[in-house]
Amino acid sequence: MKKTKILFLFALVIAFMISCNSSEDETMVKSEIPEDILLKLKASHFDVEGAKIISFMGESGIAVEDMFFTFAQIDELAQASSELTKQYRTTNLVSIKGSSREITVSVDPALGTIGSQALDVMLDMYNSENLRLTFRRVAFGGRGKNKANIEVTEFYELESGGFITLGRAAGFPTRKGDPAKGFGINSRWFELSISPTVAELAGTMAHEVGHCIGFRHTDYQTRESCGSNINEGSARVGAIHIAGTPTGSDASSLMQSCGPANSFNNNDVFALNALY
Repeated sequence: MKKTKILFLFALVIAFMISCNSSEDETMVKSEIPEDILLKLKASHFDVEGAKIISFMGESGIAVEDMFFTFAQIDELAQASSELTKQYRTTNLVSIKGSSREITVSVDPALGTIGSQALDVMLDMYNSENLRLTFRRVAFGGRGKNKANIEVTEFYELESGGFITLGRAAGFPTRKGDPAKGFGINSRWFELSISPTVAELAGTMAHEVGHCIGFRHTDYQTRESCGSNINEGSARVGAIHIAGTPTGSDASSLMQSCGPANSFNNNDVFALNALY
């Protein structure tokens, strides 16, 4: 784990001393996002600095922090009820009928051998906790009933402002009780001197799955693990305190905004068992 001036971010960004690149076809920046969309994101207490319009997993929407929301999902954020309580979860969770529910997961072959290996490690991380949610790998690219509940896709995005996005989750659980449909891993990461080990990539995947099943950042109040003091707020998707876990930053939590964890700590395990 690199701990010099590099800050390893699970599923968000890594700060490092390199020059930035730009191109004419870069995605739209915050200034081009309609004001009403920015207001809705701010009302859900997301930090819109660096927010941009992109196409992700076949849909258009907004990339904000390490999340992606379609415009319809942003409207849903604005409509959902807010619960201003002080790990944190969203209002919507993955529903379980009966004693358990299986979540299928697939990985884009474009992420290569390391992506495949990291997915297996990540699935074992969750399944080892003996939750009511179980995770099973299936082939990527399935359609209809054969399509994975959570797809791990590849995207390529250059550094900006000394930061690089490692992973991006496609939202939180739906109101119907399904997990978010997946997340992406930035293959640009693999080209850099800070390219991930299998364990680091598995940790990033586990963080993004955490979002897909309803976990918000442990330090959502301040994002202090990123060197910030920005309150993500309760968000209308909920930032509901999970009883028995810290109400402040938890430096070794996998769900910190910015690493360096690549495994669940005791509070993560407690939170997983409390919900699932």
